[in-house]
Amino acid sequence: MPHRFLKLFLDTFFPWQCVSCKKEIRLSYPLCKKCQRNIPINYSFICPACKKRIINFSKRSCFCKTNIFALGVVSFYENSIIKKTIRLFKYQSIISLQKPLADLMIRFLKETNFFSEINKKNILLIPIPLHKRKRRQRGFNQSELLTKAVALHFSLNLHPEILLRIKNNPPQAKINNFIERQKNIKDVFQISNSNLNLIKNKWIILIDDVYTSGATIQEAAKILKNNGAKKVIGLVLARG
Repeated sequence: MPHRFLKLFLDTFFPWQCVSCKKEIRLSYPLCKKCQRNIPINYSFICPACKKRIINFSKRSCFCKTNIFALGVVSFYENSIIKKTIRLFKYQSIISLQKPLADLMIRFLKETNFFSEINKKNILLIPIPLHKRKRRQRGFNQSELLTKAVALHFSLNLHPEILLRIKNNPPQAKINNFIERQKNIKDVFQISNSNLNLIKNKWIILIDDVYTSGATIQEAAKILKNNGAKKVIGLVLARG
């Protein structure tokens, strides 16, 4: 049976139930349009340290020293809809939720006019990688799926193989202490030697699902900066 007919059959006889309001919906993913509209969106990048808004990407108004030049936090983890959607996407393997979640990132980038200041040719998208063992267990990298959707929409360069996770460290979510989180994530990333030239003088957009302490994305940004990246921008769905 051709794919489109199989999809039509499944959507007709086994329609999705919205993960939030539980209403039956005829979409390719289980999140209704009304609930999507009830997810609040931020419309500005911030300094990850002092939280000041960043309007001009040529320079920051603050003097914070951080490997992430600017952080884009699309929504709020306190919102029950986004929280539940991320968890189901990430831990329950409802991969179709990639679509509405990536759409939130796309809306955020459009509203902030990010690409009006920076030449797209100088931008490189990189997802926060999983260790190969964890990826095999999960079957996918949620950050990579989001990155692919954003890259496709804006016709941006995507290179998920540049940044490697060489240590299978315990999940950051299980560690509450900030110092211990920093120790846990230290030296877990490595740049692929064959791809070093791809990041030289590039604006890197590092994409992940949730930003909590920031230790993971800061560690990834550090190794990218140390290997020639011009600036590293963080983009996440929510701040935990």
